Amino acid sequence: MIGFADLLPMTDGDLATMTFLQDVVDIMLGYIVKSFDRSTKVIDFQYPNELLQMNNWELSDEPETLDDVLVNCRATLEYAVKTAHPRYFNQLSTGLDMVGLAADWLTSTANTNMFTYEVAPVFVLLEYVTLKKMREIIGWQDGHGDGIFSPGTHLHRGGHCSEGQQLQIPQDHSHCQTHMD
Repeated sequence: MIGFADLLPMTDGDLATMTFLQDVVDIMLGYIVKSFDRSTKVIDFQYPNELLQMNNWELSDEPETLDDVLVNCRATLEYAVKTAHPRYFNQLSTGLDMVGLAADWLTSTANTNMFTYEVAPVFVLLEYVTLKKMREIIGWQDGHGDGIFSPGTHLHRGGHCSEGQQLQIPQDHSHCQTHMD
């Protein structure tokens, strides 16, 4: 049986790694295609006690085989809500953006922090040019200024606290600007 120890970086498992990842991608692509099929259900709903009995969700003391991992991947998507389904409507999710999905796969593959140039130079520069363009769109001269992406409410609220402090204690923050402007 093939397990995680047969994959990179544990061994010279290039072929095993590529085969395993291709199997995972095939599962995900199948799910995507099925998600857009109007003849399928938005969800194959099961009550929690039924779903627990349908699959082995217990955590083993021993590593699972890669085949077991693939079975769990299929089960996870089989019982997931198909948020890309044409008949799925929700205030938090409105379908699947294929370019966004590709970007998500890319950033996951890079497996890096996205906040320092030393470990993510291209991602940091992409953030810089995107924020600059956004500032130009709203009318800031030559896109000069500052900005931040808020991936979640806690960071967003922290930004508001910082803005409030800036309003109450105004001072020159130009020393914090990047040298790329």
